[in-house]
Amino acid sequence: MLLHVAEEWFGGFPAWTGVVLDDGVSPEQFLAVNGVGLLLVTAGTLAAWRYRGAAWLAVSFATLLGVNGVLHIAATAAWRLYSPGAVTGLLLSIPLGIAVVRASAGRLSRGVLVGAVLFGILFHAAATSMALS
Repeated sequence: MLLHVAEEWFGGFPAWTGVVLDDGVSPEQFLAVNGVGLLLVTAGTLAAWRYRGAAWLAVSFATLLGVNGVLHIAATAAWRLYSPGAVTGLLLSIPLGIAVVRASAGRLSRGVLVGAVLFGILFHAAATSMALS
């Protein structure tokens, strides 16, 4: 996740959003959302690693990262302008997201797995909404 955020930051993601959206993400919003996200993902991953009942969190965060990677690729294609985050999204986030979900499929019930994936999608939507507000 740190590599992805670094690619977004040094690639100029806040400025990119200003180009493709009417009202982009300010550098302060970017740092705040990603700082909170990094803390939540770190805490959730540690909880999932330590407590079996929290394993669904790893699936949620992997889904969030995979969705983010897909959206960077889709945005690059749609606007024909490199979306900072597309490289690590393609090479790291999407494959890692798929690997974690697939590995968890045999360890979590179908309902928990589906719920965890949906939570990851909703978490990404909430983070995007917060960043754009």
